[in-house]
Amino acid sequence: MIDELYKDQMDGGWDRVGRLVARTGMTPNAVTWLGMGLCTGNALWFCFHQNLWLFGLLVGLIELLDNVDGAVARVTGLSSRYGAYLDATTDRYKDSLILLAIAYVTGFWLPAALAVTGSLITSYAAARASMLGAHGDASGGLPDLFERLERTATLCVGLVVAPFCPPILGHALMWWVLYFVAVMTHITGFQRMGRRLKELGALDAQDARAPEPERGDD
Repeated sequence: MIDELYKDQMDGGWDRVGRLVARTGMTPNAVTWLGMGLCTGNALWFCFHQNLWLFGLLVGLIELLDNVDGAVARVTGLSSRYGAYLDATTDRYKDSLILLAIAYVTGFWLPAALAVTGSLITSYAAARASMLGAHGDASGGLPDLFERLERTATLCVGLVVAPFCPPILGHALMWWVLYFVAVMTHITGFQRMGRRLKELGALDAQDARAPEPERGDD
């Protein structure tokens, strides 16, 4: 939601960072692979040290690279379908790695699994519909409530605060955070699905009204 509402302002700030990174000679795809590698290493290391605060801090820092690759692509004119697909796919892996690592350390497998599926469905609901021509026009309605920025920020704050927070109603803070992420991602998934279904229905009706091409004489 935040990214959708303030995309232009945020892109302007990240473009300045992108120019600095571009001067090092790094390509957008190199930044994407760097983020993927750092996320994987951070998740594996977390399984050993099991320090929630440290993991959350590093997740936040590493995920900043998710904005840098796009900024480098924009300022260098190196935007490509290849890079967009690579970025979207690695993002799904990073989301899953972070949540699975949290589940392994905390033992909260059910809420983590629900959060993983919600995150993946939220992304798939938009991607698959876009292939069919429905791009999710949000005019006149609420923006998508819980996109990747909100998911990552919520997890980072929860991880950093959790070690210092006493149990709430008998459950650790991360238990509540994971269920919150799970609920909000599924709400957003249904929100996206409903919007795309409406748009696809309109496209189907438009196709049905279109006259068939005339056939020539045999």
